[in-house]
Amino acid sequence: MEFFIRKDATDPILKMRLVDDGRNDKSSLNDLLENADIRFDMYEVETEIPHILGGQCNLTTRTKKYDQTTEEYYITYRFTSEQTKESGKFEGIITVQFRDTNLQPTNKLIVPIKEKLFINII
Repeated sequence: MEFFIRKDATDPILKMRLVDDGRNDKSSLNDLLENADIRFDMYEVETEIPHILGGQCNLTTRTKKYDQTTEEYYITYRFTSEQTKESGKFEGIITVQFRDTNLQPTNKLIVPIKEKLFINII
């Protein structure tokens, strides 16, 4: 997946759809996401030097128009102008750390799963 943003810009917002893999029913996914800590890391592709570590992501929902009972989940991240001051190609990784009801870490999910996320600052 390729994402493009201009140098020194804060828009557009990076937005990734969180796809339920079918292993959980919708109510348990809601419960898991309620206490999750979602972070964003970004590394320069050529040097693998970290550019952003532990950036706070947000979770948003959208109700599907054709099925009012089902929500789609999106992970979003807004860059700062400081984070986009250098042009280049970077790899982004989003980590979803699930927590139990006592806020103790349980499972961890690394997103994206099927293909790499590349951020191009131009």
